[in-house]
Amino acid sequence: MSLHPSKSNMHCTCSARWLFAVLAFVGISTVHVLRLNLSVVMVTIAKTNHSAHLQSHDINASTQTCSRAEVKGMYSSSKSADLNQTEFEWSSNTQGLLLASFYIGYAVMNGPVGWLADSFGGKWLFAGGVTISAIMNIAAPIIIRTSLPLFFVTRVVSGMAEAVTFPSSNTLTTKWAPEKEKTRMTSLIVGGSSFGSAVGQFFSGMVCSFVGWEATFYIFGCSCLVWVLLWALLVYEEPGDHPFISDEERKKIENNRSRRSVSKVKEATPFCSMMTSMPAIAWFVTMVTIAGFVVFILLTDLPLYMKHVQGLDVAEIGFLLPIPFVAHCVMMMVFSSLSDMLVKRKYLGVTQTRKLVVNIGAVISSGSLLAASHIGCSHFGSVALMTTAMGGVGISFAGIFVNAQDLAPRFAGTLFGIGNAFSVSTGFVGPVIVGLMTEDQSDPEGWRTVFYLTAGLSLFGAIFFQLFGSGLEQEWAKGKTIYSSLEQPTSGQPSKETSFQGSIA
Repeated sequence: MSLHPSKSNMHCTCSARWLFAVLAFVGISTVHVLRLNLSVVMVTIAKTNHSAHLQSHDINASTQTCSRAEVKGMYSSSKSADLNQTEFEWSSNTQGLLLASFYIGYAVMNGPVGWLADSFGGKWLFAGGVTISAIMNIAAPIIIRTSLPLFFVTRVVSGMAEAVTFPSSNTLTTKWAPEKEKTRMTSLIVGGSSFGSAVGQFFSGMVCSFVGWEATFYIFGCSCLVWVLLWALLVYEEPGDHPFISDEERKKIENNRSRRSVSKVKEATPFCSMMTSMPAIAWFVTMVTIAGFVVFILLTDLPLYMKHVQGLDVAEIGFLLPIPFVAHCVMMMVFSSLSDMLVKRKYLGVTQTRKLVVNIGAVISSGSLLAASHIGCSHFGSVALMTTAMGGVGISFAGIFVNAQDLAPRFAGTLFGIGNAFSVSTGFVGPVIVGLMTEDQSDPEGWRTVFYLTAGLSLFGAIFFQLFGSGLEQEWAKGKTIYSSLEQPTSGQPSKETSFQGSIA
């Protein structure tokens, strides 16, 4: 009896390529849950020194921060099991370093992992990275109580492990996605980052509050290992390797996918021109400021602000903080579609569209952050302003993340890799800066400085991009014709259709 997949009823109901996409989406989501878990756990287990602030502001202390009575008047946490789990006396600087440690490893590995994925394939690299990060998280409670420096090292290792996820999924997508489905499939997979951020904030807060902070590391780490098992069993490197794919689906993928050229024409990457091009530099600036500092400061330090200034407990933080990340994802999708419409219908040129979207987002995010710095004791108002701020960042993303393809279609992978490395490096610089500015984490003045800085960086990035950015292919990025591996010329004449697929990190 033949077990060939084309004769199985499963082929009528299960698409192998979309099963890969869904599992990749879940994988990206799970590692983002692991990545952000410590930000929520930190507000539960770490003590902060308020004494200096309280002594110097003893008369007005009640007006400086939100008391629990004020908060409970708006949102009662009496139903939650608000466990007294504070057991570590970590300074704000120490907390900043721990939050930053993940991104040290992430930034270090961001460059070489693309080469690893292209050279050795994406399936097992992806699975290996998630497995290592999951094990590090499962062991975290024991390590935290054993040695703080060792925990710092495990966070660095986790960052290095998780750095493989985007390059690996991108390599697999180029093999599994037909050309007409590539945008949708890539958007679904990359969307796992925003989804994981929202889910991670919510469930980390709930588990910390009702079960205990140790359980967050155990539950999420074990969930990742379950995902690894499903990934290993159900996902394959190539459609031709898949034992349960139908002949029809396999042929559809292999006959319609884009690949990197295998032409004998080899072109050196123009690194010097790339790094000295003003439009490229302008894009790098937006990656460092808006996609870097602004995002990572909000991503890692919002839980600390909501606890120490707004007076929320961990359950409330877990319930409210996912909202800004949902807004970020929604606005990015909406303005991406809007940008395509403006260009397609020729209402605006590509350059005008990119600058307009980046500027709109920067103005919204900066205005929201400036307003948040003076909101006072209003946790709902703070969450609302943080939601509009993250929504504004999402709008800017719709113009930023596509710009590498605009400037250098032939070298978009390399350009994006460099820009993403710059952006990720702010993930370990930002929390350290915040730690220095908020030595007393309950002092609104320190956080006001943080919000001023973040708003200023957002506006600076948008202004620099407005002055020097572009949406046009640059001369240094134009090279000799490269033929698609799917359609090589047979008579010395160029083929009518060529393609080059850049990577997305």
